[in-house]
Amino acid sequence: MAIPLALEPVDLMSTPLEGVGRRIVIATHRRSGTHLAIDLLRRHFAACQARKLPGEGLDTLYLNLDRLGARRRPIDETRAEALLRRAERPIVKTHELPRHASGRGAHRLFCAAVLAEADLYVVHRDGRDVLCSLFVYTRGHDRSAPDTVSGFLRQRIDGRSRVRRWAKDVRACLAVPGARPISYEFLVRDPAGAVARFAEELDLVPLPVAPALPRPVRSRWASRLGRVVSIRPEGTGIPGGRWGRRPPDWRRAFDASDRRFFHDEAGDLLIELGYEDSAAWVDEGPG
Repeated sequence: MAIPLALEPVDLMSTPLEGVGRRIVIATHRRSGTHLAIDLLRRHFAACQARKLPGEGLDTLYLNLDRLGARRRPIDETRAEALLRRAERPIVKTHELPRHASGRGAHRLFCAAVLAEADLYVVHRDGRDVLCSLFVYTRGHDRSAPDTVSGFLRQRIDGRSRVRRWAKDVRACLAVPGARPISYEFLVRDPAGAVARFAEELDLVPLPVAPALPRPVRSRWASRLGRVVSIRPEGTGIPGGRWGRRPPDWRRAFDASDRRFFHDEAGDLLIELGYEDSAAWVDEGPG
């Protein structure tokens, strides 16, 4: 059963989405397993498999709802609708679920139609791993970002540290009615269990293949090659390690002051999500 979101009523018969299959929405904070979830669905369920044309980007295999009216690489509602019609059960990606669910923005009615009766998953990941991955990813295209993990944790975005912003975003996504939380760590540890859960909750029959994680896209060149030659590539992920670097392990990257800062900003959420059971980790040395 789909769980409706608490949005303003939408008459789907009067929208361009008439006849579009029930959407599967993957909502995350960046670097939290967005494409891992998307590609598990694509790899194991025929209804979720869309085809792209040679030369099209990997992001045409799903709808990135955040690109509607965006400053960078925007799409319009006509293009968004066309992407949704490429699969029987289309996948929708967003890092901005609370904004779309609250009905803000020029495309609020279209977004309301996309989210109405959708199956919504919020993929969360240990925020310490998220911030280490985001540090390397951000430094790959924004050299004005702090050049240390310590500085990156404390960088303020819209008045909040990156740590507090992670916590705020995750809480806001989980608060959307109908949200089903699922952890990145579970997807990695037990892909067979994740596929079984998706199959039960989405009422879909898995393809007869051994459940397995998709091979990640390792480089920009691999991404470009997939764009040119493939119509149904295995992975759509965006490489986390840029300019020759891979994300550091937070256990070694955080010093004592970083541990204390992270706990003060978001330690309660780490405990709520099960990544820690107390504040004891703050006083532990590097792993």
